[in-house]
Amino acid sequence: MERSYYESIAREVRLKAVFHSMDHARRHDSLLRARTDYTKEEQSRIRKTMEENRDYLLIGDEAYPEKLYDMSWPPLLLFYQGEVGLLKRPSVGIVGSRNNSYYGSRVTKELAISVAGTGGVIVSGGARGVDSIAHRSTLSESGKTICILGNGMDISYPPENSGLFAEIREKGLILSEYPRGYGPQKWTFPMRNRIIAALSDVIIVTEAAEKSGSLHTATFGEEYNRRVYAVPSGIFSETGRGTNSLIEMGARILYRKESFLEDFRAAFPLALYYRISDLGLLGVALERAALQKLFSLTKEDLDSLLMRFRMAKVIGIEEDGRITFL
Repeated sequence: MERSYYESIAREVRLKAVFHSMDHARRHDSLLRARTDYTKEEQSRIRKTMEENRDYLLIGDEAYPEKLYDMSWPPLLLFYQGEVGLLKRPSVGIVGSRNNSYYGSRVTKELAISVAGTGGVIVSGGARGVDSIAHRSTLSESGKTICILGNGMDISYPPENSGLFAEIREKGLILSEYPRGYGPQKWTFPMRNRIIAALSDVIIVTEAAEKSGSLHTATFGEEYNRRVYAVPSGIFSETGRGTNSLIEMGARILYRKESFLEDFRAAFPLALYYRISDLGLLGVALERAALQKLFSLTKEDLDSLLMRFRMAKVIGIEEDGRITFL
């Protein structure tokens, strides 16, 4: 359904519909019927859940992520902790196996660091393996990352990632459909994967076995018209059979990091502006050579980007030729 439909429903009706139950179908039914006849027990649950979960994005509100309206059944509510503004930035979903190989680890780390260095926000699911590597690598580059959980935000799953989640809360953004106290279930992870796909402008599967859950994320990405890339693995690799299958079925093959970054910069040139902001360089006059080195750009590529930045009115040119990002 379109954004305008949800916006047309009174906010109080939307709030009660999404807080009275954790059952997705019941929530939607109550919303579509504009239900107001809640029982005393349901009203008590609504008040309790709202009191315990004060930071949320409600469908139909202005702050609700535009990308999620591409879904047939978008999440009606997302709880959050961290920097909500990241939802408006160009993003790359990086997902893969929980039991990755050294190859998968190296590929994930290289791509996450490179995309973060270009200003892209890395989106993943906080799971063991590829997800955790993507988040940690991004943070190590002073980049921005969004983590989508399959449980309430007061629960650390997997438990060994509690420190990682704390760092993402401080430096990035954590999202969840589920209120405090709601534990992970088998079905919550595919539900999480659909949100990862929708919030990503581009999806990369770095390494995945044949039955990896990350393949679901790629399928959702195709459904939402996202660009889906897969990194090829050797023909004897058990941990890479899923990514090879994705390529066979039409996913874009990612075998050269530089080519991917060129495509990303061309599609989302303003991502570099966000990188300048992340590094605390707004308002600082920078030499052209320094910008070329920072972003590994040719002179021609830099000139092309600067022209776009001037059109967007986000830079100023000093008399000595230095560039100031506004």
